[in-house]
Amino acid sequence: MSTGNAVVPVLVDYNLSQITPNVFVTAENTARQYPMIFSSGINCVINVADELPHIIFPPGVESLKFPILDIPTFPASQYFDIVADRIAANTATNRRTLLYCHHGRSRSITFILAYLIKHHQLSLPAAFALVKDKRQIALPNVGFWSQLRTYEYYQRLRQYPQYQQIMNPIPMIKNIPEPVTYGQEVLNKLSDGLQKVLARDPITSAFSNPTLQRYRRLYMQPHYPYTQRKPAPFMTPFHFKPQHGIYQKH
Repeated sequence: MSTGNAVVPVLVDYNLSQITPNVFVTAENTARQYPMIFSSGINCVINVADELPHIIFPPGVESLKFPILDIPTFPASQYFDIVADRIAANTATNRRTLLYCHHGRSRSITFILAYLIKHHQLSLPAAFALVKDKRQIALPNVGFWSQLRTYEYYQRLRQYPQYQQIMNPIPMIKNIPEPVTYGQEVLNKLSDGLQKVLARDPITSAFSNPTLQRYRRLYMQPHYPYTQRKPAPFMTPFHFKPQHGIYQKH
């Protein structure tokens, strides 16, 4: 892999690494070598890479696939229990399980760590030290490592409730606020300002406060007294009134 003028090597281990007596991990190319799979006594092969095609093995070898992306924001934790329980079920019946991804470095290692945390009661550092000793290139991405820390915490709470007093809790975001657009923010500010103005106005608050009797009387009486409008003088002949005594003889 080249970055500009520099060449960054990509570490790939094509060996079949045995983490526990019944759990193995390798890269994609090694998983396709049927003679090595059969000679190692593998009974179940789990593909944890979304971009890799599903491999169909001959009868006697079970093949599973989980669509995992090797990006930190991918929610891989939703598959932790499924894969870990499947590995544990195979181990209980003395069946061997092989996990593989593109390089056998991040995704497959992440699920093996989840299995060791849940079914072997290992801490995340202890589980990673065990895996690192068996496979030197093991390195989950930062997002998967964070999800493993959270997974370890809740597994300890499930197994030992008193563990919460020993281990510092990991902050979890339960309710993520929805993003507010600029128009919504302006509308909220205008609405708050209008509510404050209405609360200060005695006329508008008279309806909501029945104790203000004077404001209630204000609405019981008209604001302006009703007066009958008189016609303007000298507009029609009927309104013409001669002055008193103008036609009287002297």
